[in-house]
Amino acid sequence: MSVIITNYNYARFLRCSIDSVLAQTLPGVECIVVDDGSTDGSKEIIESYPGIQSIFQKNQRQAKALRAGAKIAAGRIIISLDADDFLYPDACARIAAAWTPGAACLNYRLDVYHKETKTGAAYPTEAFLDTGHLERLQRHGYFPSPPMSGNAFDAAYLRDLLERAVHLDGDGVDAYLLYSAPVFGRVLHIDAALGGYRMHGGNVSMSSGRKTVKNLGDHIYYQFWAEKNAAKFAAERSIPYSTGAFVKGPYLLLWYLLVMDGNYTRFELPRQGRLLTAWLCVRSFATFPNLSAWVRFKNILLAGFLALAPRMARMPLERRMVDYGPVQ
Repeated sequence: MSVIITNYNYARFLRCSIDSVLAQTLPGVECIVVDDGSTDGSKEIIESYPGIQSIFQKNQRQAKALRAGAKIAAGRIIISLDADDFLYPDACARIAAAWTPGAACLNYRLDVYHKETKTGAAYPTEAFLDTGHLERLQRHGYFPSPPMSGNAFDAAYLRDLLERAVHLDGDGVDAYLLYSAPVFGRVLHIDAALGGYRMHGGNVSMSSGRKTVKNLGDHIYYQFWAEKNAAKFAAERSIPYSTGAFVKGPYLLLWYLLVMDGNYTRFELPRQGRLLTAWLCVRSFATFPNLSAWVRFKNILLAGFLALAPRMARMPLERRMVDYGPVQ
């Protein structure tokens, strides 16, 4: 088994991440650290560990960092560990014991830590699916899954997707790997926390990260194209799967209503009008699984307001929800 740690300017967390891999109870776990052009002293930390493999590259974002590590990984199972997260000592042993032939991916939970304190929460918050991952993806644009560090992937599948996925332009790699996994093999899960997800104010994940126009727009783009790639690979294997031309999923559609007023230009998003986006959002919240009646009602009302209210009326609310600072 191989663990690839992708790092960019996370020197303050990096030792904990590396140490957690080296402390695995499963013999022979390979530790590879790919530094994506850090400028914060990460290189010195990595070089202080003689027992790991390291790659230093200029800043090219997460996808290329993971691809570089995957090219030299010897394990048939690969964990992509973000440098601000860590594994519990028995994680790799439990993954190896649960892995079965024909699997493309194995999900497990991550305990949520605020700085160094366990909060009592874990990601994902929903129950894992035993079957029906593609059906849930096709209908709702997602299925319950953890952040990147909560997944182990078949090495051949991971390399294939990283080489052939389209519009995999930087980050958001977990969505691409997760959504196409059911096409390539079975998706397994261990319903227990095998590591820690650290919240520190700079997280990219929308589960805990700061809601900026850039982050919202980026996640819309990544998840839209992650599903498109799943459809592309399904067609290659004659697996029935259809996807529309618009953004799918209630929260993604709600984010799009916010992004429309935010001057987002980083990636080209699907072209769809405000009223259409609001209608799709309302319909999605009405049918989305595992939501309380209050959450459905509140978000349907919010989508209607963002669609129909004059810009002067909706902007104060939007600025309370999203940072409309300069977009890079």
